[in-house]
Amino acid sequence: MKMLRLSVLALLCALLLFPLWLMVMNSFTPSQAFLRAPPRLLPYEWTLKNYQSIFRMPLLTRWVGNSMLVVVAIVVAGIVVNGAAGYVFGFNSRRWVRFLFWGMMAPIFVTRIVLLISQFVIVGKLSLRGLAAVVLMSVYWPTGIFLFRNYFASVPFSIIESARLDGASEWRIFASIVLPLCKPIVGAGMVFLGMGALGDYIWQLLNLQRAELQTFLVGLMNSTIDVRVVDNIGYDLAVGTMLFLPYVLIFAVSSRYFIKGLTLGGLKE
Repeated sequence: MKMLRLSVLALLCALLLFPLWLMVMNSFTPSQAFLRAPPRLLPYEWTLKNYQSIFRMPLLTRWVGNSMLVVVAIVVAGIVVNGAAGYVFGFNSRRWVRFLFWGMMAPIFVTRIVLLISQFVIVGKLSLRGLAAVVLMSVYWPTGIFLFRNYFASVPFSIIESARLDGASEWRIFASIVLPLCKPIVGAGMVFLGMGALGDYIWQLLNLQRAELQTFLVGLMNSTIDVRVVDNIGYDLAVGTMLFLPYVLIFAVSSRYFIKGLTLGGLKE
């Protein structure tokens, strides 16, 4: 029975990884080789020209730096802001706080596209531009508030009361006691916020019109529309491979706490 389960899991894993395998392998294929038949799991011909075209872009270093700045800012600010909100909702049982909590959960039920107009109004009223608009409009994460609130319920309230009796402020309790005890949910938050920052193509595209301000995602995606490379399927797949690598890095860094944080944060109530 155990071997059967392992075989089924291996088969499912292979099926899920198969498109990724095709993307990576075909990214080393020259454009003319795609016309050859029948299709193969390995390229008929190998080339590095697709990746060389990417690394020769003059603004590539700037795009990488902008992406790192956006991801780090959103992850750090998101953990602090959403974690602090989860702390307030988790350790405050007043009725109006509960109503406020469920009101802040409302964006969970709509897609990001629906909120674009209201976000444009907000950034216009606040006179936000470029990277500042991208970061500040991506910090609020209602699902994260829900996960943080539920996970903080696992912290014994006696610890919070003892810290308050010792004169610790709420921020001191949150930063020095609660967050260190809840590393799994922090790891899950890093994964979700980081991946969300990397994949928020539409909002970044609308706010980062100048080439030198664009992120890694926007710059490379725009390069696939360029008339000089639009017919090169191998180049498009090389771009997809490059855009996939940061996701692997973020998950590798945070996977230690990811599953535990997501499970406990989602189930406790």
